[in-house]
Amino acid sequence: MKNELVTEKFAEWLCSVRYGELPLEVRRKTLDVIFDSVGCMIACSGLPEVKAIVEFVQEMSDRPECSIVGHNLRSSVVGAAMANGGMAHGDEVDPVHLSSSGGHVAAGTVPTALTVAEWVDAAGSDLVRAVALGYEVGGRLMTILYRERDYVARRFYHTSVAGALTSAVTASLLLGLEPRSIQVALGLAAYQAAGPDNMTKDPGHMGKTFQVAAANRNGVTAALLARKDCYVPLDILDGQFGFFDAFLQTTEVSASMMNDLGRYYAVTDVMHKRYPVGSPNQTYLQGLLAMFTEHKIRPEDIREIEVQIPKRSVHRIPTTRHASISGEVVCAIAAVNGALDFFKLHDGTAAAAPAVEQMRKRIRFVGREDWTDLSHGRHAIITLSTNQGQVQKKEVWLEPMTREELDVKFTGLVAPKCGEEKTRRLKEQIGELETAKSIRPLLRELCQ
Repeated sequence: MKNELVTEKFAEWLCSVRYGELPLEVRRKTLDVIFDSVGCMIACSGLPEVKAIVEFVQEMSDRPECSIVGHNLRSSVVGAAMANGGMAHGDEVDPVHLSSSGGHVAAGTVPTALTVAEWVDAAGSDLVRAVALGYEVGGRLMTILYRERDYVARRFYHTSVAGALTSAVTASLLLGLEPRSIQVALGLAAYQAAGPDNMTKDPGHMGKTFQVAAANRNGVTAALLARKDCYVPLDILDGQFGFFDAFLQTTEVSASMMNDLGRYYAVTDVMHKRYPVGSPNQTYLQGLLAMFTEHKIRPEDIREIEVQIPKRSVHRIPTTRHASISGEVVCAIAAVNGALDFFKLHDGTAAAAPAVEQMRKRIRFVGREDWTDLSHGRHAIITLSTNQGQVQKKEVWLEPMTREELDVKFTGLVAPKCGEEKTRRLKEQIGELETAKSIRPLLRELCQ
């Protein structure tokens, strides 16, 4: 396909796919993504960074149109999309895209879908369709951005850049826009796409939280403007001066957005996080915690832990970052406690423990320069030396979470805030989403 037809053909395809035409595997995976994302949103709804955004949108809006998850509050559709988008990546517990070994695509589609679906009183199947097809944009963009621009050399945050377009498409589908209007929405979203990577120096999480909140706000804004018949050039995913030219300095990758369209669905490539920490920490933690169990290693036995991961991943987890991202802190907390608890990571108790600070001195990350393929983002080698002279070594590739593990994760994130009974009701409502005539009862439950 010629590069100059990508935006038009992609928009036409998005509008052509009906809910019943989505493969069963796609619908099931999309429900898992919604389930996991909602659990994340509830857990993150009380974080300081998220509460600041919630308070802001409340101050700016006098239109109580849509629910703000985890708060007994309502705001305008744009304000609620921003608040819900912030909590969708309020921390590092939300799903990421496996093919790019990172990238929080779900945080650009699920909060927008929940917000706009409530606004238009959509059925549950409409919500699932919008999330699945919105993910097509973000997942494909994310894979291209990771493939074409090394993380260290790149100077923009891929999640928020792709998130604006992802949100725009998700909202457009729920608003019932025609292909030409979706082309406009994509263009308007790209005009707002931004995300400096200096949040890698942020000792908190506000930089990432706000950028994803803004991506959802901007995407919904773009769709609403397109609904009003605004006009912009219709070729933002195509050639010169388009999205890829602006962010990657090339026009040759546009056509790859169409690869296997309708045969491969990007949402099937979601990675659900087993631990409430950044993506580069997931694989080695799986191996490290297994070593503790297999060899009955106690914290006081540990002399040194060496973790080998791709060099680009080491750059993504510097020691200056929040406790849920910094590799040394994450590894030390896991070694001391044998587990990672979302709420203790954020109330400061886990990182502040003297035993954790002492353990950090025994941890060493080694960046493998020969692990250049994106698949190595799910690869690690852990070497653990004990004070008794033993050396244990484990090479590990990430194992996907099972549906049972996902259910346990949801309970662990939601029950401490909502109680067991409400957690059970939410599980039932999300499980019955495909047949729900209206999304509003779920949003009422999430808002209370």
